[in-house]
Amino acid sequence: MHPFLSFLAVGLVALLVPGPDTFVVLRTALADGARAGTWAAAGSSSGNVVWGLASALGVAGLLAASGSAFAALKLVGAAYLVYLGMQALRAAARGDALAAGGARSAASSGAAFRRGLASDLFNVKVGLFWTALVPQFVAPGSGPALPLAMVAGMATLAFAWLTTYAHLATRLSRTLQRTGAARLLNGTVGTVLVALGARLGLAH
Repeated sequence: MHPFLSFLAVGLVALLVPGPDTFVVLRTALADGARAGTWAAAGSSSGNVVWGLASALGVAGLLAASGSAFAALKLVGAAYLVYLGMQALRAAARGDALAAGGARSAASSGAAFRRGLASDLFNVKVGLFWTALVPQFVAPGSGPALPLAMVAGMATLAFAWLTTYAHLATRLSRTLQRTGAARLLNGTVGTVLVALGARLGLAH
């Protein structure tokens, strides 16, 4: 199999495992509608582009090799996930209903994009994913075409997958308008995000 197709197959398998980006997009879509969820997915995919290009240029590898830089980025990412989780848990405690979706302001779209972007950029596991995989599929001296294609392909897959999550979630929004269902969803997502943040912060 061509290295590019092999990489996409590995990337698709990785996307099937829910991570912080999945839960950030899920809650954004349920709270602010499919459009906001799509913007969050776009932000996450953009973060993948940044990590992919950084890895291809060797920056992510240098970051992984620097213990202090790696630890600092890991803690920032962990704190951000905990922050998002606490927001969801507070919404659950207040009994906030989840929005039914629909058109949102440009500010909401921008905020959703930044939320998705931050969740990806602060996730050092995404950087490690790229750092570990790029050398497996790109031979020394092969030129920039393959790494750039890998970055574009992975970002496209991530956007498509997360956008699907966002739109499927909003189909359930009417059911989740009920206070009990909203509490359960916010509480579950909040707990997962806090747990992911704690796990990331405590991981060696």
